[in-house]
Amino acid sequence: MMGLKLAPLTSSIVLVLASYWSIETIGFIAVGQFYGFPRLTMGLFLITQTVFFGILGLFLGLCRNFFYIEESGIRLEKVNIANKVTLIRVSMLPSILFLILSARNYDIATILTGALAITFITDLIDGRLSRARHEVTHMGRILDSVSDYSLLIVIAVTYRVFDLLPPWLFLIIFFRLMFQAIGMFTVLMIKKKVEPQTTFFGKVTIATIMSLFALEALKLVISTKALGFFVYIEISAGSIVGLSMLDKAYFFFNQARKETNPRDDQNEA
Repeated sequence: MMGLKLAPLTSSIVLVLASYWSIETIGFIAVGQFYGFPRLTMGLFLITQTVFFGILGLFLGLCRNFFYIEESGIRLEKVNIANKVTLIRVSMLPSILFLILSARNYDIATILTGALAITFITDLIDGRLSRARHEVTHMGRILDSVSDYSLLIVIAVTYRVFDLLPPWLFLIIFFRLMFQAIGMFTVLMIKKKVEPQTTFFGKVTIATIMSLFALEALKLVISTKALGFFVYIEISAGSIVGLSMLDKAYFFFNQARKETNPRDDQNEA
């Protein structure tokens, strides 16, 4: 019976991802053709896009038991509206990254701004949709967490491309954010369950990264003489972000070895 229930959900996941892959790929190719992107850029985008969607599909497939409404415990037979909106934000990551990388050589600021605006809009409405429809799902909370980290990665790449972040600090931030994703995936593989929780140090780290991004933007408007002050800010932020990896490693270790609650087993059955 469970197999019969999972089949429609699996089909829904495939249909949603296939639709998003097609729309976003066609859109990027159209932009690339109009502005004359090199064939290498187009080819790398297609490879990255396909691999990314494959990994995203694998993740959703492994986590299909998390598609249930937390309020009632009812399992979904198809991806609901709120999760579809969140998946728009997650799935656009490769397109936005390649648009950012292309923005240095092509006048695509308007298109890039529009793509970023879509991600911010979806971030504003998906939670409201799920609460208004009483359809808050465990998967939705996980995807929302994933999308937030993805957005920080996009901003970090943008700042590095435009030389607002020094290379060493970009690598620390990038590996910290990727460490979060790898840790969650590892716990999922071991426990078949993952809980999107944030430690106190984790909250401090995210606040530090966001504050850093806000301050680094001032480099565009302040004098060159004042840039020396940013070295101290960057060293302080890099130290906090680097140390937070130890905190996260300890957190994921505890999550991986913690015994599964019998009630959780019943929910996953």
